[in-house]
Amino acid sequence: MATAVELLRRERQRKMQVRESFNAGLAHFRGQGGEPGPFYLACADYLVHGQQRLIDQDRRLVDILAPRVPAAQAEDHRAMQALRERLDIGAKSLGEFQQATGRYRQAGQSGRADFEAAAIRFIDVLVNVLGARSHSLRHLTSTLLTDADWQRIVATTEEFIDAEAAAFAAIGRLAPPGLAPEQMAAGVAQPRQGS
Repeated sequence: MATAVELLRRERQRKMQVRESFNAGLAHFRGQGGEPGPFYLACADYLVHGQQRLIDQDRRLVDILAPRVPAAQAEDHRAMQALRERLDIGAKSLGEFQQATGRYRQAGQSGRADFEAAAIRFIDVLVNVLGARSHSLRHLTSTLLTDADWQRIVATTEEFIDAEAAAFAAIGRLAPPGLAPEQMAAGVAQPRQGS
């Protein structure tokens, strides 16, 4: 099995690829029509679950890291607080998107426009709020976190890995031609393992 850091990196990269596939699919279906329901819902379900995992992981990371950083390193403590605040914004946005997904699932085609608007707002938060300053704690995580810490932060199981792979593959099958997640380039922060 891969290390916890490798699993985290892979999980976040694939979430970003699904986000890019979903974003491209939104543009595709708005411009060319067609029935986007199965693709939209598969992407939404993947992103809701994946984003909640990312938020939970980052909260655990800060909870583990903060007590290890000397109080004199005020800038680092400000960066951790800023991350907590971005995670709060992300959690609020995620809740709103999850509710919009539920409404779309109930309403079907008649709820499509509202869902698409909610999806665009959610993607904007993912990119411009949660994606901002994603490397600001790297100098701390690379020196202060152990293998055991990373395992606790990632909190994964074989069952999750299998379920995630199946959900990722399903989105690929439902995506418009050329817009499958595996065809999307998505750079991701590369957390470095501590000693």
